[in-house]
Amino acid sequence: MILLKHPWLLLLLTCVPLVWWAWGNRRWRAAIRFSGVSRLAAANPRASRMTMVLPVLRCLAVALVVLSIARPQKADEQTRIKTEGVAIQLVVDRSGSMAQEDFKTEDGNSVSRFEAVKEVVRGFVRGDGRELQGRADDLVGLIVFARFADTECPMTLDHEQVVRALDKVELPRTRDEDGTAIGDALLLAVERLRNIERKMQKKDDFKIKSRVVILLTDGEQNAGKYTPVKAAEAAAALGLKVYTIGAAPDFQEREVGGFFRQSQTIKVPVSIDETTLTKVAEMTGGKFFRAKDKASLREIYGEIDRLERSAIDETRFYLYDELAYNWATWGPWQTGAGREIGPIRTPPPLLVALGLLVLEVVLANTRLRRIP
Repeated sequence: MILLKHPWLLLLLTCVPLVWWAWGNRRWRAAIRFSGVSRLAAANPRASRMTMVLPVLRCLAVALVVLSIARPQKADEQTRIKTEGVAIQLVVDRSGSMAQEDFKTEDGNSVSRFEAVKEVVRGFVRGDGRELQGRADDLVGLIVFARFADTECPMTLDHEQVVRALDKVELPRTRDEDGTAIGDALLLAVERLRNIERKMQKKDDFKIKSRVVILLTDGEQNAGKYTPVKAAEAAAALGLKVYTIGAAPDFQEREVGGFFRQSQTIKVPVSIDETTLTKVAEMTGGKFFRAKDKASLREIYGEIDRLERSAIDETRFYLYDELAYNWATWGPWQTGAGREIGPIRTPPPLLVALGLLVLEVVLANTRLRRIP
């Protein structure tokens, strides 16, 4: 973008016609009077016409000087974005019970709890184009647990890496792997968030606004070394907020019967330790949610998404380059045929004005010299 610091000084361009008039006013120049000049004019008529170059050079020089004192500037717009993001540690249950296909979708079909959770968490991280906006400006990490807790993806701003890690998570293949170690998983999340601010000190454009754990499970603790309450105490001491989600329907349908009696479908209550999960959330300033189907699970992550938002400060400023006495680079440009032209480097107006004045003086004292 090109602009003038003092555009009102362009009014001085009205003096350019005065320069032309002053040069052409014969009364201001010394002259030798002759009774007739027909013989002198016939001597070199071409040189006589070329003398008009001198006032043109002077007028151009004056115009460029006026343009220079108006201070033409090239403004380069810069944007600096500072983000106060949220450090979010996702903790997802992958125990064998997550394979139960009792989560209803919006169209009435049934999917496994694990597949429903994967899809909703995926939308929470990068947005689903509906309720979930995505966490583009936040640090996100992924921990999964069954009998043992594992870090599948460290805290990162590369959310595609988080999604890829989530897609690769599988349910336990053996009984030795299966279980629900809620306390161990939560404590591992606390450890991952404990020093995250120190690790992000080198990034001047990113500051951590808050640290959050979103823990999802479909059951109650039956494995692990630490209890959820003990892990919540550590989270509360560090100022971490924990949101807990119980992801299972109220009842699970099962077929009973055999060879001697007719089979029938009965509803079996699903056991989730809501008391402990609620206590963990309350101890840390978070909230407990119960998801009974895929739609309610999406609403829960949508509510957490609205509760924990980043703060973005965008600052725009301009870098000005003085064109009056600095060389300028223009381009490159694309032609209609797709060819690239430029970049072109042009001299400053003051330098051009000086060159025109020097050229005028040289011509006036050599090729276009007047006598007298």
